[in-house]
Amino acid sequence: MFSRNWNRTTSLLASVLLMASCAQSPVSPTGSVSVTTPALLLPANGASIANLSQPITLSVSNAYVSSSTASVLYTFEVATDAAFASKVQTKTATPGTGQTSVVLSALPAGQSYFWHVRATGADTTGTFSATETFTVGPAISLGAPGAVAPLSGATPSGWPTFVVSDATKSGPVGPVTYKFEVSTSSTFASDVLSQTVPETANQTSFTPSLSTSVVVGTTLFWRATAIDSADGIASAPSTPQSFVASQLTQQALIALQEGFVLWPGVQPPGTNGHSGLGGGWNPTLATSFTGVTFQSPTLEELREFDLIDRGLDPQAALDFQNDNGYPTAGLYVPSEQVVGYTYEYMFVDGDGAWSLTLRVGG
Repeated sequence: MFSRNWNRTTSLLASVLLMASCAQSPVSPTGSVSVTTPALLLPANGASIANLSQPITLSVSNAYVSSSTASVLYTFEVATDAAFASKVQTKTATPGTGQTSVVLSALPAGQSYFWHVRATGADTTGTFSATETFTVGPAISLGAPGAVAPLSGATPSGWPTFVVSDATKSGPVGPVTYKFEVSTSSTFASDVLSQTVPETANQTSFTPSLSTSVVVGTTLFWRATAIDSADGIASAPSTPQSFVASQLTQQALIALQEGFVLWPGVQPPGTNGHSGLGGGWNPTLATSFTGVTFQSPTLEELREFDLIDRGLDPQAALDFQNDNGYPTAGLYVPSEQVVGYTYEYMFVDGDGAWSLTLRVGG
């Protein structure tokens, strides 16, 4: 009696377990072992995955296989449609401990995908799990910035203003910053100066502070890299450019006293030392013959003298400014060796230096 009841209880328990496993996960009708479907774990259903986060790992909770000695294999399928008519990847894996995972090859960006998985145990092929989806975000890229100034061969007085054309962008790029690097090495093994600044329209620039010492008389190399920190991407650096900084000239120092950088963009040719400052160049608020108060000397006057000091003749100096983004109202009168401005004029004094004085009359 006891034996019969025990056998009946055991048979009933086995039937309940088999029914439960079949209800949880259908089993292939053929084969010598029972195999349930795996449970999908990662990525979460409907997940949006950044393109740069690839490769993607698919993970499942292992299926139940009734035979502990059966060889087991998991088959993962990824498709662009729910019917899996357009499969893009099929991966297989032997079971891990409790969970099984595969790493997908890189998938095309900006698209949704469907995936499911089934287990095979011995000669029994289980059914596929329910289908879940994930989306790979759009491709994001940054082109290299373009070096604008200073270009190789420049000899600025002190630190120049470093200027690049903004990087080209593809996809939903986040806020972009630019890392400017200056080094004594063309490989940028170590930086003399490094600074990151936010992007501005069309061109982005960086001017070192006056408190930053410049390495004078040494060839320096510079480059800039565009960075999208939010998306974790960076461009290739701009093509390295070289320059040799010289000591700040008197005209550059006067410009700085007035709060200006002498040449923030395109750097002028030549080297300083071809002329001298005469009188009238002390920074001051001057009043014209019409009663207008203005800052003297003006920035365009300082630039004109700097170009003459670099060996250009006065008209060539005016032309350089107008041709390179430094508009000037200066007018050169060769017969008098005078460069006239709205309120002042520059002239060659008796010592051969260029002096500055207020204009009288029209």
